[in-house]
Order: sequence, then C-alpha cells, then structure tokens
Amino acid sequence: MLVDGANHVTSGESISMVRRRALKLSGVAAGVLLAACGGVVSRKANSQPGVTSTAATGSVRSATGHGGAADWLYVSIITGGMIHKKGWPEYVPGDFTVPAHSSVRVEIRCFDDGSASIPGSYSRVKGTLDGTMAVTSGTNGVLSSEKVQTVKVWDPKKIAHTLTVPDIGLNIPVPPMSTVKFTFVTGAPGTHVWQCMSKCGSGSSGWGGAMASNGWMKGTMTVAV
Repeated sequence: MLVDGANHVTSGESISMVRRRALKLSGVAAGVLLAACGGVVSRKANSQPGVTSTAATGSVRSATGHGGAADWLYVSIITGGMIHKKGWPEYVPGDFTVPAHSSVRVEIRCFDDGSASIPGSYSRVKGTLDGTMAVTSGTNGVLSSEKVQTVKVWDPKKIAHTLTVPDIGLNIPVPPMSTVKFTFVTGAPGTHVWQCMSKCGSGSSGWGGAMASNGWMKGTMTVAV
C-alpha cells in the first residue's frame, strides 16, 4: 500500500526516481524503468519464462522471437500524486514496441482510484483476440482467479482510463484500481498513436495537461519486425 507522505520530491531527487519509488511502494517491482515518456516496467512477480525486457525500445517480447502467446507487454497507470505531479495520471511506459504479426498478451495495472467521463462507445472492448478482456479488482498482492470477470463491455460511469489505438481498432476500458488482461494480434510493422479517451486531464474540458502530452495519457505503439 502507499505510505502517506512518502511520495514527495526530496532535494536532489529526479522525477524518474520518485516515479520508481512510487511504483515500488504500490507493489510494482520496477526492474527496468526509464525516465519521462518511454521505458519498461518489468515485474518479477509476473515474469514469464523466456521473456526479456528491451529497455532501449520500451518493449517486452519473447527471447526466442515472435513466439505467439510468449510475447507479453506490462503497463502500469500511476497517479500524479504518486510522482508529486497532481492531476497528471501517467501510463508507464508511455511509448512501447510490440512484435509484428504476433499475438501479444497485455497486462495493465491501474493505481488510479477515480473515474472520469467517456463517450459511451469507449466502454466496449474492441480489437482483442476474442472480443473480451479479463478484469480483476485490486492492484496489490495476490489476485484471486475467482474474482476475475471476463467482459465485453464495462459500465461507462466506472472507467478510469482507456487504452485506445484507433488505427487498429483497439479499445480497452480500464476500471479504477484494477488489473486488466487481454490478447491482441499485431499486423504489419508501423507506428500507431494511442490515446486515453477518458477525460482525465486538466482544464474545463478535461482534455488538457496529461491528456494532451505525449508519454502521459497519449503516446505511440511501434510494431516492429
């Protein structure tokens, strides 16, 4: 659990150091964490055999090549309070690389406990291998498989963020304080922009700040050979 007051920036401490400490306090063992809008979070508790992290590209892929379900991508959504930047939720990593023509299994851990309004169409799961995602409430500790829900749509009033890649028709609604898992199939090499469609930024519209900044609530997904 987070320790109250433990996430302030101390003298000589960079934002990246605070981000790393916040993740550790939240139960994420940050094996590799790059600063700003790129990098990899590699969690020992969920490491898969034969999977390595490639810090230079912000990717998680099979050590033996494009091995179907052996390719994993781990993403965390942290709050601005965790890095002493109030009102700036962040995807870590914000830019990532996945292998072309492969099945990629994705796990998103959301540490944000609030919801924000979204257009109704973004509450539906789209672009996954079977049109569903698995949702487990809670982000810390051992998650019981008995609490996993396999869903095609989520209550639009109970969504913290989305991972939406319009170019490939992928949309994942992420509930507050949850772990979401899904599998999608990549196509040809290329670069795609992703965007959170939940109005979780600043300003009267909710589309300012983190929502409009690369590496926070928007970024790029590179599909590479």
